[in-house]
Parts: sequence; structure tokens; C-alpha cells
Amino acid sequence: MSSSLRVDLIVLSRAIHATPELAYQERQAVMNIGTLLRRHGHEVEPRTGGLETAFRVRVGPKGPAVALLAEYDALPEIGHACGHNLIAMSNVGAFLLAAERAKDLGVGVALVGTPAEESGGGKIDLIDAGVFRDSIAVLSSHPSGDPDWEFGGSSLGVVAKRVTFHGVAAHAAFSPERGRNALSAAIRLFVAIDGWRQHLPADTRVHGIITKGGAAQNIIPELAECDIGLRAATVETLGEMQRTFAQMVQGAAMQTGTTAEIVDDMRLYAPVRPNARVGDLLADELKRRGLHMVRGKFVLASTDFGNVSHVAPADYIGFPVSERPIPGHSHVMRESSASDLAHHNAMITAEILAAAAVRIATDAGLRATLRA
Repeated sequence: MSSSLRVDLIVLSRAIHATPELAYQERQAVMNIGTLLRRHGHEVEPRTGGLETAFRVRVGPKGPAVALLAEYDALPEIGHACGHNLIAMSNVGAFLLAAERAKDLGVGVALVGTPAEESGGGKIDLIDAGVFRDSIAVLSSHPSGDPDWEFGGSSLGVVAKRVTFHGVAAHAAFSPERGRNALSAAIRLFVAIDGWRQHLPADTRVHGIITKGGAAQNIIPELAECDIGLRAATVETLGEMQRTFAQMVQGAAMQTGTTAEIVDDMRLYAPVRPNARVGDLLADELKRRGLHMVRGKFVLASTDFGNVSHVAPADYIGFPVSERPIPGHSHVMRESSASDLAHHNAMITAEILAAAAVRIATDAGLRATLRA
């Protein structure tokens, strides 16, 4: 990788990191990426799949392509604490490196900008719009708070539920008996969840927050709202959890004389299903660079990349941003995602992804094995 491209990619990463944008609002990030791509001579397709902050750019023959996926959305309040600036940097870099081999490609190589991974499921929108219909393989990356290089990993599936309890307002001191406390119902739900966790498999997770809990301390809350995430290693277990969860919500409502409703706040993020042959390519490139790697790690988190892995052969590289373990979705992870080490490893990741994409795009025999 040339020194000028390295500088361009670090500038891109720092710009995205310094201006965190939430799901479907990543306008500045997309503009910065587009500016860099056009400066390198590429025409960018805006609003891919009908999404304002999605884009696509490609090189090589028309038709089927190897897709590299960039992410760039941030988290509320703590910004790029998941390091999506580095996902953008490494996949943009991989595309620009692969583009240097454009004349050798037997099929295309595309960079797809995918918004709203943290909330909303931008990749699911793009699947529904047919964006990955002609994808021969899909590659991407993700920064990691662990010090190992990772690939071939699977993850939890997740759904999110918004629960609303409706009660009756009353004066909390003068006439509390005339009220029905919606906040009490929400609290009972969280107590039930705490007890439920003891009996759930180790590869499941339940977590949430109360987003609304009343207007004033002297008014019985007539409305309470909770956002709850349910995660499991299989779609079947997740279905069982959703049925039990619905019963718990109704039980909390019955105990407090309130009513409850549940709506899906996020579509299913499917568990990641890595493709073994794509993983072999990543392993070859990691070995070539003498990197300590872990294959097949089970990650207790979720991503809409999982949905893509169910419609096309796919895998991603997890690369370290710290020399010691640090928690994801934290202030430490946010700061580490703009560090020299993170940028160094993102450059290596870009080179690995580019090499794997070019191998797929130039080897017809290899492409034939991917869906075997």
C-alpha cells in the first residue's frame, strides 16, 4: 500500500470518528468516503437500494461481483465505540487496492456502503432491495477489543422488542388507590427477566432499558416503555425466548392492573454463518503475514452481516485495536478505535481483504467451490 493511500485512509477514519452519526443519518461519512473514491477516479452510485446513506462503487466486468462491505454508523452518546470508522477505512482501502488489479478481474469487485448496523439493519434493507443478488462472495471486517486476529466466527441472533405498559394516572399521595402504575409493571418485568436468566442457556442474552417511566414523582405513571434485546445462537431458541417473553410481559401487566403491548423494534439479525472456503482464503492471507489468528470464535454479539451470510458466501476479519482485552461499546473502545495501533491493523486488514477479493475475482475454479 502506498504511503499516500495510507494517509488518505487515516484521514478518512479520523473524520468519521470525529463526527459520529446515527443509523440512516450518516451523511457526512458517506460524503467523505465518496470524495475519496472520486479522487481516485471511481464513479459512486448514490442511494443504493433506495437508502439515502447507502452507496456502491465497482470495478471489473459487469454482472456478478465480490462485495466488500463498509459500515460507518455510530452509537448514541458514546460515538464510534464500536469502531465503524475502521470498518469503513479497511473496506474502502481494500476496494482501492483491488481496483489496481481491475484489468485482471474475471468478475467485478464492489464496495457497498451499508448504513444502520447498530440500529435498523441497513444490510437487511439492501438484501430486500436485491443488492446482494449477484454477490459471488461477501467480505468485511470488524475491530475487536481482544488482542487476537479472528475470522470464521459465528454470532448470536438478536431481536429487539419495545414494550409499552398503559396504566391510570392519579395523585401519588392524595388518591394513589385510583391509579394503576405502569412503571410498577415495567419494574416487575425486569425482575422477571433477572429470574429468567438463571434458566437460560449460556449462549443467550436478555438486556434492556426503561425509556419512559413517568412524568413526575407525585403522579402515578400512566405510561411506561421499555426497550429489550433478546439474543440466542439459533433462530429456533430465539423463537422460544420470544414466546416466553410475551408471557412475562402479560404477567407483569396482570399483577399491576395495567395493559401491555409489544412491538418489534428491530428486525431479526440472524446469526453469522461463515463460509468455510472464504475463511480458508482469509487464513492463507493471515498466515502469510505471520499473524496470530483464532478461527471459529463464537461472538456473544450480533450484526446484520449475519443476514448477508445467509444469502451469499461470506466471512469477515476481526482485528485488534488494543494489546490487552477491552470492553466493546465503551469509552475505552471509542478512543482505541482512533489509535495508531487500530489504524496500523486496519491497513493490514485492507490488504488481506483486497488479496482475498482479487483471488476470488480472478480464479474461476475457486469461485465454483464457494457454494459447494
